[in-house]
Amino acid sequence: MSHYKRMTFMLLVLAMLFTTIAIEPWIQTTQVARATSQPALVAQANSAKAAVQKAVLQYLNRQGVTIKAKLHEVAIADRFALVGWARGEMGGNTLLKQNSSGWTVITSGGGYLGLQGLKQSGVPQKTAEKLLNQYDPNWRKYQQ
Repeated sequence: MSHYKRMTFMLLVLAMLFTTIAIEPWIQTTQVARATSQPALVAQANSAKAAVQKAVLQYLNRQGVTIKAKLHEVAIADRFALVGWARGEMGGNTLLKQNSSGWTVITSGGGYLGLQGLKQSGVPQKTAEKLLNQYDPNWRKYQQ
């Protein structure tokens, strides 16, 4: 091995050693902090989503129709939730609002609510946009 190659190799080894000693502990500390705070947020989001799904299924399945509803998209923002559902050949949206006693259905029906439908149901513009961005990032293409 030539002198130049040995020197290059030694510099690379030293750089890797420095990176491991100086940077890796900092990364691990950050990862530990992130790992301890994220599960709580994920659990909270999953809990809210499960509560929304339960409220929608209870509402839809007590309508007296023998075909049980199946849920697909669930979007939650600023104490509002927008849920997409299908019941056989039919599908639609259910809009809910969170209050002190849980989630309450504001409106539910066949078809797509869209921005105007959400606003007409009392959802503020910014919240309606947040919901639609979660529900379908391409929603603006469907608006007139």
